[in-house]
Amino acid sequence: MKKFVQAVFRTVPGQIIFWVVVSIMLPAILEELFALNDMLSIPLKRLAEWKADSTLEGRLKFILLFIVYASPIAVIAGFLASRRKSGEIAVPPYRSRNNYERLIADVKETVNSREATNLLKAEKINLLFDALIEDVCHLFQVQRSGVRAVLVINNRGRHKLTSWRWGRACTPDQDRMDYKAIDKFLETELTYPTWEQVKSHFDHTDSDTLLFIRNSGKLGLGCLIAIENSIDLEKHMQEWEHIVSPFTMLGHMDKLVRFVVNYT
Repeated sequence: MKKFVQAVFRTVPGQIIFWVVVSIMLPAILEELFALNDMLSIPLKRLAEWKADSTLEGRLKFILLFIVYASPIAVIAGFLASRRKSGEIAVPPYRSRNNYERLIADVKETVNSREATNLLKAEKINLLFDALIEDVCHLFQVQRSGVRAVLVINNRGRHKLTSWRWGRACTPDQDRMDYKAIDKFLETELTYPTWEQVKSHFDHTDSDTLLFIRNSGKLGLGCLIAIENSIDLEKHMQEWEHIVSPFTMLGHMDKLVRFVVNYT
């Protein structure tokens, strides 16, 4: 019998009958529930009519009224907080659309090729760092006009800013501040250190956030990226590290470093 009923309700006529019965019974069920209004109102009515004569009774009545009014507010606030939290978790991490392994492989292959012209080699390097600046803008939600980058080399044991630059123009005074910032970065021995709130240390600097990328060990080739304003760096740190990790190998490519040094 049970299987027969289940088979009937799987058919279209059976489903139609089911929904017809529901539509007929639902108003009746609601009418019965409405009859509970008076019963459900009794506690609130008794609480409202309660004349709290003593201080203790007054405090107890206040606590009960507070619970009655605060409970739905707390439930709604908790629901909104859970929705907001779930929404944050649902946001996927930023992933670059640039294939840096391929771009770096192209740079390495071109720089090592005797047939490739210097212009082609320079073009490959420019493509690589243009892609990096593009990701900086997208990841940290900044305008390209607010970003500048410069390649840094090891010059006889001292770091040196090169003529390989992208983005905003830079003044000699700013170069001196960049040198001091790189000194600070090299002391950390990290491959991609960062520095926030730079303007609190240098009054006339053009950037409030500095990002540095370099190879491990002795500096071969690095890149200083300066962002005009402060950014939410902590929120995107893992994504940033994922993007720049391939760049830490550039300083180990001797022919690339020599080309960067000699090409003007």
